[in-house]
Formats: sequence, structure tokens, C-alpha cells
Amino acid sequence: MRRRTLVLVPLVALALASAACDETSDTDIDLDAVTALPTSILVDPSQFLGDVPCTAATGAMQSYVATVLDVTDPAAPFPLPSSPPVTCTASVTFRQILVDHVYRVQIDGYDLPAADLTPVGGTSSGSRSMVRRDAPAAGTVVPAWSTFCEDLTAQENVRSTPTECEELAPLQTETGVRVDPRATLAGTSSIPGLELTCTQISIDPQGNPVITGDVASFDVRPDDPALPPFVNLACGSPAPAPYTQNITPGKAYSFRVEARAEAGGPVTWGASCTALAVKGLVVSALCDPLSADGALDLSLADVLAAAGTSCAKENVATYDAELGAPGALLAEGVGCAQPLRFAPVAPGSYAAIKLVGRDAAGVEVVAATCSAEIAPGVVSVATCALVP
Repeated sequence: MRRRTLVLVPLVALALASAACDETSDTDIDLDAVTALPTSILVDPSQFLGDVPCTAATGAMQSYVATVLDVTDPAAPFPLPSSPPVTCTASVTFRQILVDHVYRVQIDGYDLPAADLTPVGGTSSGSRSMVRRDAPAAGTVVPAWSTFCEDLTAQENVRSTPTECEELAPLQTETGVRVDPRATLAGTSSIPGLELTCTQISIDPQGNPVITGDVASFDVRPDDPALPPFVNLACGSPAPAPYTQNITPGKAYSFRVEARAEAGGPVTWGASCTALAVKGLVVSALCDPLSADGALDLSLADVLAAAGTSCAKENVATYDAELGAPGALLAEGVGCAQPLRFAPVAPGSYAAIKLVGRDAAGVEVVAATCSAEIAPGVVSVATCALVP
């Protein structure tokens, strides 16, 4: 069985060399039997995860940073360079540990993938503080959990592993929802490399500004009126602060993201994001890809119910639906109790939508007229009324 272990070579005493990290693999040959192990400390996630799940899911740990303190002198603890962010399935080994010194392992757990984080000052800085790799100017990322393990004394040619760790303590006690509108850029094309991107300005060799990319700005509009919208967010800026006020644990929240090709211009694309609030966690909303088209939901059964009748009472077996201008879409023979969705539908006002209910012989027995406003990235519901 092969196990991959990330190996960190930290600073020793007052040395100024940076920490290095490489990967090693155990083999089927017991090298320890013929080669002395270096004095080291192994940090194994199985010793500190406890009941906290380690998976790529909202609310779960996805990565961690390990820090070893030399506490030989309790009055003057000395921190070694921290590990880089690593996945919560990987172990970290600290080498160049001093024999007979006493060490304490501290863990910072994150609900973000390791690839999304980088230490302040760069990969080789050994910093314990993390920033987002794609937005370092947004400030440090607060760990979601923290813990420490029992003190241990390093022994010569022994790889020591702390086996007793305190229960992971959540550091984010607020309940909140984070909406990153840039998440809607993913999946906007089935062809790799053709997804929508944020606009960027560069200078060509002649000194002229050149604009590349598609999306200039976003608006984030919650469906819940108790939550404020975020408007005119530059596409290249970090995600806005999470919603933490008026968020109820266990409640589902939905948001509309509007994207513009020009800041202050018309809405060109739209998408929907949803999240389920979890007590004591700031969860990230899941977003659909941006789309320039919308969709329309229709249901003859709902129209009949609103009028105090039903498919059975009116002897309706199927219905036809015609979208009308500006999009000539037609659906025929839809079961009376079945809802219908037209997609994709070009944005615009649709005031001539027709529903025709037919009996089993195909004879028209009821009719309704509907209207709807179609917006980019939105599933709209038509407003309908039976024809007398």
C-alpha cells in the first residue's frame, strides 16, 4: 500500500532559510529497517479531525495548516515555519527537529480547498496566515476551526506523532451566507477556454488600451427583502462580505446575480444562486452558470385551480402552449396535470402566450391567455387567466 506524505523542512533555531516542501511515498520495502529515520514530527489528520468531515462540501474541512512550536522553554515558545495549506487527507512531516526539545502542534482548519489558499508573503514564507490565491489583497482568511495536540519530546532518529489532540473548535460562530458572483462564470461554455471571463485592460505595444474579457460588473440581489443587494461589484474584485444579519439557520436563501458587459450598462447575463443556512457556519452559495437567455414555466392545471376548477372537471386531457412573439415556441399534447418549461427563451416581454386545453378527442374545451417578462438567467412564471 502506498501513502503520500507531504514533507516540510522548517527553519531551525534562528536560521533564516525558508521552509521547503516535497512529496515522498512509502514503498513496499521497509526502509526503516535498514535506514535510520531522521528526527521528525508527523502530523496526521486522523488524529485531530474527530467528527469534522473532510470532504469537498459546504461546511466541511477541506484543507489545513500545521504549525509546530518549540516549547522547551514554556516562557519563550518558538514557532517553526508553518506548513503550506494541504488537503485534509494528507499528512505533514516536520524535519530538522532538535533532539530532546519539546514541541506542540497547532492546527488551523479551512473550509476552502488548499489550492485556493497561499501563505502571506508567498509559498516559501512559512507564514501561518493565509490569503486567497486569486485575491491576496482581500486580506487574511479566517480559519474555520483550530486545535492543538499534546506536547511531545523529540527523540533521535524517531518520527514522532502526536496522538492526543483537543477537539476541533469552530472559530466562525456567525451564521451566514457568502455569495461570490464570480462563481457564475464557471460552466458558461461547454468548450474549455471559451467561458465568460472578467474584463481586463492592458496596453498594446503602441500604448493603446486593449480590453479583453466579457463581464465588467455584477449585482447580487437576494430574493429575501430583509437582505440588502450588492450592486456595481467589479468582476475582478473579491467576493463581497457574507450575509450574517437576518440569516436564519435551516432556511434556504436564493439570490439573483446580474452581469453587465459594461459597468452601469444593461444586464447582459443572469444566474441564480442558492444556499441553506447552517448554524454557526458561513456557507457559500451554489450558483448556476451565467446565461444570456431565460426560461418560462407554464401550467394549465395551476390556471384551472386558480379559477376554482380542475382538469377533471373541465374534461381536459392535454393542452397546447404557444409562446407568441417575440419567440415563436410551441408545445403540443402536454398532459393536463404536467407543468411545462420553455427554455431557452430570449429576454423580453411576452404578452400573447396562449394555452389551449383539449379533451381526449382533441377538441378544445378551455383556453387561457398569459403574459411574462423574461430576464437573462431567470426562470419566470407566467401570469394567466382563463378565457371566458
